[in-house]
Amino acid sequence: MKVSRADEMRERSNGAKAVAFTDIAVFFTVCWIVLALMLGLLFKMHWFTQGDFSYSQAMYYHGVMIPVLILLYLLTTKILALNLANGRAYSGSAILSILFVGLGSIFNTSKGISVTTVSQVIGMVMTDCIGIVLVVAMVKWGLEEHAGGKGTGAAFWLLLTSLTAILISSPLGHLAGWFIDIGPRSIPGLNALLNVTGIEPNDFQDSLVASHSHLIVAALMTGLAAVAAIYLEYRSRARWKRRVSGIGLWMMLICILSATGIYVFSAIIGWEPPVLFASGPNGIPLDDVVLTALEIGLLIMMVGISGSLESPGTNPFSSLKATIRIGIFSNWIFGFMGAVILGIYIELHEGFYGGGEAPAPGAVNDNIFIRAHMLYAFFLLPIILAVILVVGCKYNRTMAPRSLPFIFVWTSIFGMLSGLVGEIVWFTTGGNQAFVFSVFVMVMALIVGMISLWPNAGLKESDISV
Repeated sequence: MKVSRADEMRERSNGAKAVAFTDIAVFFTVCWIVLALMLGLLFKMHWFTQGDFSYSQAMYYHGVMIPVLILLYLLTTKILALNLANGRAYSGSAILSILFVGLGSIFNTSKGISVTTVSQVIGMVMTDCIGIVLVVAMVKWGLEEHAGGKGTGAAFWLLLTSLTAILISSPLGHLAGWFIDIGPRSIPGLNALLNVTGIEPNDFQDSLVASHSHLIVAALMTGLAAVAAIYLEYRSRARWKRRVSGIGLWMMLICILSATGIYVFSAIIGWEPPVLFASGPNGIPLDDVVLTALEIGLLIMMVGISGSLESPGTNPFSSLKATIRIGIFSNWIFGFMGAVILGIYIELHEGFYGGGEAPAPGAVNDNIFIRAHMLYAFFLLPIILAVILVVGCKYNRTMAPRSLPFIFVWTSIFGMLSGLVGEIVWFTTGGNQAFVFSVFVMVMALIVGMISLWPNAGLKESDISV
């Protein structure tokens, strides 16, 4: 059927408006994340203490990290150009969900039902809904329009699997919240399940919280890794590099599928993953082995997306895109060292660290690591990575240098490096001043990144694309 010039122009205009609205939603999301980080100090969130998060800290963490999750959703719609999830309604729903869950989370300081709890739940349910729409759009895009994600390959399947794992982990968190705020007696069928499995209510709650938090963070990391692989054009490398990238991507996909099975099974029946490489009190739990393999897959993929592009017709990276790749690689390497290397070292020396329980001589150090690696590897680094990818996508076709994105990336690299040093110093000496300084640097970097994302600032229409 022949399309008239007017219809073509109208379609392009509508598409440009949809993209512009998505850019507004992305900018709003990053603004919220930066604002929430800064307000954390105003609300006296005592982040730099030892051990696990308190209830109010955990809720505040949701108020920052769920918007990061939504940022992944918006990134996916942009980098794959998903028509079903790239319109005003989708972007508007993303903004509303951030407002509901963000305001509810940062003001939710005590257990029980309250206005803030209701706001938080509404925002979380909206987030689930836009996640479901995104998965449906991806399936339609991959299976109908692009023949199984042709052109994106294994990265498409890793991204789809990661988003699905996020949707699977969300009900575990909702159930844990129901348990905490309303009580176990109100959950239909729970008593029967506890009787069959023999789990104590508090142990069931703990398994729900642990399974939800571990799975959703792992899935967020693999989702961002898949977006990074597509953005860095891993399919346009030399054949051996494509194979290396493929090995890393499929390795991560297998690991996130395995982690999903482990954590769902653990949450439902309270199953404790077995400890591998056990020697006395030392050993690595099965789920940590899987997550370590996932991180190794990430580093393997990194090898495949290094160097120059070699497919016919591809243009070399701009200086900005090359710098952004350095920022992405730094994020992955520092995260591996700050979470995996230190974590495995502690697990293989539990005779000294005692799982953070006194009177073990290293109990205090273990509790410092618990807090430090949650703040660094599973809070600040995913935020930095998501914003680096957003900035990269915005300026992807821009060859002319722009100062703000460069300042953002290099400041982020300095902040991430100083964060790793600060974590190690805090863990070994108990002094957190270097770590606090690194957090300040990373927040300053995010402010610069936020400013550089002002919708359409200094860009031509042809530049706003991935």
